[in-house]
Amino acid sequence: MERAERQRLTLERIDAVLKPRGYKARIADGIRYYLPQDGVTTAWAIVFLNLGWINSREAMVTHDEVELILQRVADENYPFPWQTHRGTILTPTISHSTFVDEYQTADMDTEEQIEDYCNWYLGYINGEGADFVQHYSYLPNVLKRMDELVEAGLTWQYPDKGILSGTLDARFRGLIISKLCNDPNFEKKIAWCDERFYDGTNNEWLPYYEKLKAEVLPIIEPKYNI
Repeated sequence: MERAERQRLTLERIDAVLKPRGYKARIADGIRYYLPQDGVTTAWAIVFLNLGWINSREAMVTHDEVELILQRVADENYPFPWQTHRGTILTPTISHSTFVDEYQTADMDTEEQIEDYCNWYLGYINGEGADFVQHYSYLPNVLKRMDELVEAGLTWQYPDKGILSGTLDARFRGLIISKLCNDPNFEKKIAWCDERFYDGTNNEWLPYYEKLKAEVLPIIEPKYNI
């Protein structure tokens, strides 16, 4: 089966479920379905690879209040520009890192195989993925997971277990979330981040980190009381 036909059959099936719910589709390196609601955007993505492979992405959730604050530290040299589409921020704040793509290396050569794949991915979207989105659309729940990770000796964006998206900018997100949640351990989180940013190996991030601490975090008004 040609890649174009594989993509057509897959998207017809996914479109029929997600688009009636209000999802829109963005074409980039694959297809990203996204739904903005009350300052939180939920997204799912499918990438069609060569040799019949399909790469499904985990649940991705953008908290506009976090990303808009984070944009205040950026300039033209900021390492990771934001993804937007039709005025909607698509750079995820959090992602379901424990999601396992069982179909990443599976050949899709028949309509039956594609139907099985779509049933599996929609099952994730409607089940475990939906549970993740619902739970972590509330920022204090994100903060709780952040604390659990640190207690386990892990970082907020630890591969396969973390919660926050990005690389070192995940720590920026974490501090913003901490401040928004009126976190009593905010200063401890600052000290924890200082250890990483001032260790001499992340100098490209230092101007942005220092701007975050000096100009952005002090003016954030807590929105949640944990």
